[in-house]
Amino acid sequence: MKSIRDFVRYAPVSSRPPIQWPGGKRLAVWIVPNIEFYEYTPPPAVGRETWDRVPSHPDVREYGFRDYGNRVGLWRMDEVLQDYPVRPTVSLNLALLDHFPDIATLIRQRQWGVMSHGIYNTRFLYGMDEAQERAFYRDNIDSLKRHTGQDLKGILTPAITNTERTPALIAESGMLYHADWVHDDVPVPIIVPGRKLVSMPYSYDLNDAPLWDGRPYGGRYFVEACKAAFDRLYAESDQGGRVFCIALHPYQIGQPHHVGHLREILDHISRHDGVWYATGDDIAEHYLAHHYDEQLAHATQLHEASLTRAAARPTVVPRAVLQTPIATGPWPATRAAGYDHPHASWNPWPSRPRLKWPGERQLAFVPLIVLESYEDPLPDGWPQIRSVGGGLSRDFPNISRVSTREYGHRVGVFRLLDALRQRGLKPTVAIDVLTAEQYPDLLDQLVKAGAEFIAHGQSVTRPQTSAMTVQQERLYIAETLDRLNACGIQTRGWFGADYSESTVTPQLLCEQGVEFLSDWANDEQPYVMRTPHQMVATPLWADFDDQTVLINRMCNMDMFEDHFKKALDQLNQDARASARLFHFCVRPWIMGAPLRIALFERILDHALSLDQVWTPPLGTVVDAWRSSDQAKRHRVPA
Repeated sequence: MKSIRDFVRYAPVSSRPPIQWPGGKRLAVWIVPNIEFYEYTPPPAVGRETWDRVPSHPDVREYGFRDYGNRVGLWRMDEVLQDYPVRPTVSLNLALLDHFPDIATLIRQRQWGVMSHGIYNTRFLYGMDEAQERAFYRDNIDSLKRHTGQDLKGILTPAITNTERTPALIAESGMLYHADWVHDDVPVPIIVPGRKLVSMPYSYDLNDAPLWDGRPYGGRYFVEACKAAFDRLYAESDQGGRVFCIALHPYQIGQPHHVGHLREILDHISRHDGVWYATGDDIAEHYLAHHYDEQLAHATQLHEASLTRAAARPTVVPRAVLQTPIATGPWPATRAAGYDHPHASWNPWPSRPRLKWPGERQLAFVPLIVLESYEDPLPDGWPQIRSVGGGLSRDFPNISRVSTREYGHRVGVFRLLDALRQRGLKPTVAIDVLTAEQYPDLLDQLVKAGAEFIAHGQSVTRPQTSAMTVQQERLYIAETLDRLNACGIQTRGWFGADYSESTVTPQLLCEQGVEFLSDWANDEQPYVMRTPHQMVATPLWADFDDQTVLINRMCNMDMFEDHFKKALDQLNQDARASARLFHFCVRPWIMGAPLRIALFERILDHALSLDQVWTPPLGTVVDAWRSSDQAKRHRVPA
């Protein structure tokens, strides 16, 4: 297996056949309590540490915290669930049935569905050979049958760990679905030899454990996130069925201060007609019987067409690049006037001439949709940027991280494009080489939407760094531009993979004709850089980068929205004195998720309500700045 993408064919939400749920229902609601057993002194783990808070086992605090869920929290959660027409699918560490027969009795009495979550949540699939993994699934199947009489039909692997054989062996064992994937709002065919297997839409966003385990999100955030996601999926389900998943953990949601949040969420759901309260088995069996073949045929057709287009793509002939030596630093700061690097001149706000955009509106508002490919396995020899997020940190195959980002390409980007189109805005899109090459149908949709493109390197897993030689980086830039051009993308601008640069990136970009650069988050206006052809910096706002703020800093959405609106209000006022640029990153896997898309729409609406807001593509802003008096009066030596 070269990549986990070998298991799934791309089929965007914009083109695939609609799904119909039984009885005319529109939205399948899938409630997944994870009932887990963490061992007190687990055997040595492969690939990740089980209890990483303490230098050696046991970790009594964390063990006890999770054990609370089985002793107390589960029973409190059950009291709430009994008041609603839901039938949960328990994600179960199956050894727990041997340890705690009372829980096996509860599952039988309530007739809950069950999918496996492994034997223990402290024993992973990493390090298993094929025979061991095959025996693992047999143990799972036999354990559930022995204790409950149920046939095991699905699995969420323990701690979301996989081997490259996992999907095929799951299918071989007779199971129907694999829930580690979070790449869509509907089941998706997983390609395995001789069998049928589907991915089941699990959730990390609407999941109490990752939101509350040592993170600053509170119960109110969880409630509002679940409501927002439900409302969006419910609205979209008039175009075809969707799945709404909430992942719970009794050691969290069963706490006395959290259980009311579950009740509030279920109250909200129950006020809507057309909801199908389904188990994972129900959803998988209906999909396999009624939609799998059609969906796979559609995805296969798109895949074959993309291969045909790739074969017809012009061959990229390496361009000649300069061989001129260039000083690469480092430049330790000396206590002298000016910067400690050669890329820009010090130009504080009070010394600048007034900037004016064409027309009456003086606050340029430019969201940058960032489309990037995450490779798995990671490419050899490339140092990785630590702030790159999405999903979980796992060894290959990292289904969690890749499928999280894949959601943006399959679903999230189309929500963003719709939001912009409905408001008359054309998108500016930073796109990397692998996305352009691997997703021609998505590229077609972007072109149709009137997108302006800027280059975004080769992939987010191939960043530019000072570990490159000058010639390596020159060739990297040239190859990026040429491969994008072969896909029909001609670009004037550049945004490095997660803002990555070496000490000479601006100079090398300028050598190859790049006119503007969005990596530097240090101003509210464009400015000229100290490069041979006076390349323009188009600063992004780090404080309004969705990955930086919502994922890495883990800020609540209400705080993010409040800061956005306050910044826009202030800049709208300031722009009357001198024009401003509000340029910020929007990633489809983050802001295009159902819990956040309404936030993006509210930000757009607030911006468009302001009297100074102008909404051009980024290249138009650069042209306007170059023509301005400010630019003409502020030239710097190369």
